[in-house]
Amino acid sequence: MRGEAIFHEGDPPKGLLVVREGAVKIYKTGDGGREQILEIEGPGRAVAELPLFDGRPYPASCAAVHDSVLLVVRPRDFKELLEKHPELGHAVIASLAMRLRRMVMLVQELSLRDVRQRLLDLFDELAQGRESFELPFSHQDLAARIGTVREIVSRTLARLVQEGILRYESGTVTFLEPRKKSPRPRSVE
Repeated sequence: MRGEAIFHEGDPPKGLLVVREGAVKIYKTGDGGREQILEIEGPGRAVAELPLFDGRPYPASCAAVHDSVLLVVRPRDFKELLEKHPELGHAVIASLAMRLRRMVMLVQELSLRDVRQRLLDLFDELAQGRESFELPFSHQDLAARIGTVREIVSRTLARLVQEGILRYESGTVTFLEPRKKSPRPRSVE
């Protein structure tokens, strides 16, 4: 069910979770309740591999973004699968490496790029080369995804519309001018 918690930071591991349908978010919550989304994973993607290797609790929380169906592979079954199918271990390592690369990029984004650029970069990612796309997140979710608060996302989005960079109507974002990738990293405001 949308918004339903799958696990919380500090919980003992349930096993390897594979998203069959829908999408889940992996996130951290700060002391004031502010949320930072680390990943959004969709169908075919595994979640929570790390605790299967180190035996420690989940380092972040996970919740359904949409109505979702997850497959759970218990830890002992996962170990048996790894022994019988070593190529699975290589796939998990590749997945963890990709996730680590994304975490490094997230640190860079949050520390070296301003909110405006992070929002435009996220829109570029969501547009997947298209001129227009349906925004799948609320302003609160956008803020959690780019490491800021809802009010700043709303102001930044309004400013981008006012400057004629994009149009935002009925949940659809349209780029009004061709996007140029800005050099990375950029200094913070």
